[in-house]
Amino acid sequence: MKKWLVMLLSIVFLSLTLIACSDDSSSTEGNTTAEENTEEPANTSNENEGAEEEEAEAEPVTLSFFTALPDRESGMGGVEQAIIDAYVAENPHVKIEVEALQDEPFKDKIKIYSSTNDLPDIIQAWGQSSFIAPLIDNGLLHELDPADFEDKGFIEGSFGGFSKDGKVYGVPKNTDFLPLFINKRMFEENGLEPPTTEEELIAVSKEFNDLGINPVVTNGMDGWILPMWFDYALQRETGSFDLMDEALAGEASYTDQAVIDAATKMKKMVDEGVFAEGFLTADYGTARNLFGQEQAAMYLMGAWEMGLATDENFPESFREDVGVIPYPVSDNAEAGDLVIYQGGGYSIAENSENKEEAVKFLQYFFQPENWAKQAWQSGAGMPAQNFDQFLTGDESDLQKEMVDIFNSVTSASGTPVLDDSTPEFKETIMSLHQQLYTDEITPEEFAEQLEAAAAKAREASE
Repeated sequence: MKKWLVMLLSIVFLSLTLIACSDDSSSTEGNTTAEENTEEPANTSNENEGAEEEEAEAEPVTLSFFTALPDRESGMGGVEQAIIDAYVAENPHVKIEVEALQDEPFKDKIKIYSSTNDLPDIIQAWGQSSFIAPLIDNGLLHELDPADFEDKGFIEGSFGGFSKDGKVYGVPKNTDFLPLFINKRMFEENGLEPPTTEEELIAVSKEFNDLGINPVVTNGMDGWILPMWFDYALQRETGSFDLMDEALAGEASYTDQAVIDAATKMKKMVDEGVFAEGFLTADYGTARNLFGQEQAAMYLMGAWEMGLATDENFPESFREDVGVIPYPVSDNAEAGDLVIYQGGGYSIAENSENKEEAVKFLQYFFQPENWAKQAWQSGAGMPAQNFDQFLTGDESDLQKEMVDIFNSVTSASGTPVLDDSTPEFKETIMSLHQQLYTDEITPEEFAEQLEAAAAKAREASE
């Protein structure tokens, strides 16, 4: 198991212990919204005597900030905006212009910015080869000094995905895994139990369909969720996450019968109505809103959606009843076998004229009392920094359930295969999944074309 994951598990285990031992008298703090989190930001800008005079003399700076978190009032986007607002309030000479798009439009816009060598000063980045490697290889990202962030409580090894050849090009903000969110009330009112196995998932989805309720929703149109689901499907066939990585490296083959069997199983799930009708035309926002507005019983999405329990855009009845379970298992797998990986973070553009201020902002952003504290206490996500000191004892049930799942991990996928190769391989594997579920190709053709794409990616990387 990767070193960063071992370190994170030890932190989460401690967190679980502290949560279990806490009661209402242990803290006067409860869950806070992103807006409330602006009350006492960590002050790193004016701590030296005479700083106010220096501030008055500082030259005006405008930082451009590009993020894939378009909701600026709740969840991770709300926390991100709260910290930005606090920094600007403490540094009047700084203006931060935020551009925010959903994941796929964001990635398309990054390609446009990259083609003209005109990246914004600070961009959201993913520490995964398909995203960050082309930016590094083309000299578009600024090399960071790890010493600037060594006192921020980062989990050991968490910078790995943002590094190449011993150099660091980004700062991680969270760790993610892929569970299955559920609406507990929908299950209880209809006398149904949350699924623990793949067969139970198919059966309970049929029950919901018969009741006129959408079973599972997800963002099939965006494409990236489908190969992540496949990581689970194949692991449930073989009992290991290794085959996907080995085939990508040329040490095994995607034409292995287990791959064909997993693709056949996934096609069966789609055909038998596990996913809501039209899920391949649903983008991220559509799928999230269907679930949050109580139009679906389950939601296949990453742990970064922990903020669902506190998102006031959704009914209180939903926020009280949203829960989470591990992705269903098979005879070959355990609930603790998780698709888990390092999440997103931030990078600075090499062509930025404001690198010094951009670094100062990221140092401020990652003061533990800022991102780590606010992300956890608002229920927005699981930071890539130590956060046990910020437990309140008033964590939401969803947070506690998420920690329970994480603490049960028995094996981990690491970076999903679609993100561990070239951008072209990523586009191909996403397209192949969509073609499989629309009967354009068979499971056998899916495996053959995936193997060909992997071979092409290896050649391109040599």
